[in-house]
Amino acid sequence: MTERTWQLVMTGHGLEHVTPQAQADMARLLDLDPTISHLTIEVDGDSIHVARDWPSNRIEEADALIDRIAGSGLFAITVHDRGGKPPRRVTAHG
Repeated sequence: MTERTWQLVMTGHGLEHVTPQAQADMARLLDLDPTISHLTIEVDGDSIHVARDWPSNRIEEADALIDRIAGSGLFAITVHDRGGKPPRRVTAHG
């Protein structure tokens, strides 16, 4: 298995009830199905939000790669977002 570029983040009350195995299973689930945006788990009457978290420098690196791809002799690149945001089109001329 390759190293993850993200980490599992859990917020809410009742975190002490989530076992390390359950955390590993949730991380693997998010690895296997990138269409899952987040999970909500319920333990002992509390809800916990579970999601992927990327370091901020990853987003900056991704933006730089998009700009570099657009400037590599291509006319444009259009980046489509799963979250419902409108597509982002970047041309070689900015």
